[in-house]
Amino acid sequence: MKKQLLLAAFLFACITCFAQQKTEIKLQYLLIIRFKTDFKPETDTTVSVNIKHWRVYMGDLTQSGKIVGGYRPSGDGITISGTQKVITKTPYTANNDLVSSVLVINADDLNDAKAIAAKCPALELGGSVEVRPIMNTAGK
Repeated sequence: MKKQLLLAAFLFACITCFAQQKTEIKLQYLLIIRFKTDFKPETDTTVSVNIKHWRVYMGDLTQSGKIVGGYRPSGDGITISGTQKVITKTPYTANNDLVSSVLVINADDLNDAKAIAAKCPALELGGSVEVRPIMNTAGK
């Protein structure tokens, strides 16, 4: 009887611990921000207003704890493709779209991530934001 009670207590403790760990797992999403390679702003004012919106957007993400990281690749780079490892001396573009920024965010679910992406200032200038769930494969 004591063994059964100890086993039951142990199992209950394990389940409780697992349930707590499971609720602490944060969902992360990748926001891939793209612009047309031939994008030309209408005016300098358009750009300066958009930069202000970016500062507010990133500040809000920081203050809310939603931002994990943000990266802006340069316009330079190469693309290596296929089994022949063909090198193109430009970054990858598709449909005249080029990745201009990548953000990693914490979100409650896909709807939360979509709401965050919908506020992205890139959209004001005709850019696009792709939202994709990600998982950490680095083991950290």
